[in-house]
Order: sequence, then structure tokens, then C-alpha cells
Amino acid sequence: MKCEFYLSLFISGLLTASVCNSQELLPNHNPKMDVNLSPLINAVINPIKNSRINPKFNWNINPSKTSNLNPMANLAINPLNNLGFNPYENQTLNPMYQNLLHPKNPSWKGLYMYDKDDNLAGYITKATQDVMLCFDRNSEWCGFYVKAEQNIFNHFDMKAQFTGNFICYDSMFGYNEFNKEGEWTGRHIK
Repeated sequence: MKCEFYLSLFISGLLTASVCNSQELLPNHNPKMDVNLSPLINAVINPIKNSRINPKFNWNINPSKTSNLNPMANLAINPLNNLGFNPYENQTLNPMYQNLLHPKNPSWKGLYMYDKDDNLAGYITKATQDVMLCFDRNSEWCGFYVKAEQNIFNHFDMKAQFTGNFICYDSMFGYNEFNKEGEWTGRHIK
């Protein structure tokens, strides 16, 4: 009898832990449930089909072509120089100090990153209007974005080094991610 009690307790503990380690995908954030959110289906939010939201064709949204968007040229948006944007220097942005910012928190509210096939790739937390935190699919903190301009954010790694990647508003529902050459990675945020 004692063994059965401990086994039941162990199983319920495992189930509780598995629920706490992931977030339920909400239909209004899931491109597999709402095809309007999918760049594969919706040409308006697909940068390959819409040149206005493609930094290869619209240099106004390309950090490698527009110096005020580039954190290497504009030190005001570089978290190594502007410590207010650096989660390691600013504890109010750090999810290890501010647990509500972490997707493993049951009260977490945030965005979801998807790959080119609309599969979940990670989580995004809006820490402030200027900083968004990145987490991988396993909810491990893996970097952050800093706002360069309205609806354009540059990506930084865990050491606050600019990776060259950036996200731009998709004109409707979220963001698309691009590499330093301005090519769409296929990843999108809803």
C-alpha cells in the first residue's frame, strides 16, 4: 500500500512537471489553426511574395543598409553600450530575476516563434517596448532583441553580441526573421 502511494505521488509529480515546462499554443497565435497567420498561406505576410516587408528589396528596414538601424553604427541601440537594453546589466529585463518573463512560469504571456513549416521553434517575451527575450523550444533563454526603430528589432546572443539577425513587422500579425544578408530565415513570430 505504501509503495502504491509513492508510485501515485511520483506519477502525479511527473505530470505536473511536464505541464509546467511548456506553454499551451493558443489558437490566435497558432498558424496551424489559423492559416491567416501562416506566411506559407498568406502572401501578405510572406516576405518572398511581398517586397514591402522584405529587407532585400526595401533597404529602409535593412540594418546592413541603413546605419541608424545597425547597432554597430548606432551605439544607442547596442546593449554593450546602452546597458538599459542589456538583460545581464538590467535585472528588470532578466528572466532569471523576473520570473514572469520566463515561459516556464504558468502565468507567462508572450509570443511564439515558428519555423518555415509553422512548427513551434521557441518563445518570445516582450520585457519592455524596446526589448524582447528569446527562448528556444525547450524554454531555455537563448538571446534577446533590441528595438532599432518602429517594428524592427536586432538580435543579440547571450553575451550581448549582435548576431546580424533581425525581425521586421510582417504588416499584419507579427514578425519575420531575417539573417544579416536580409534573407528570410523562414522563422516568424506570432
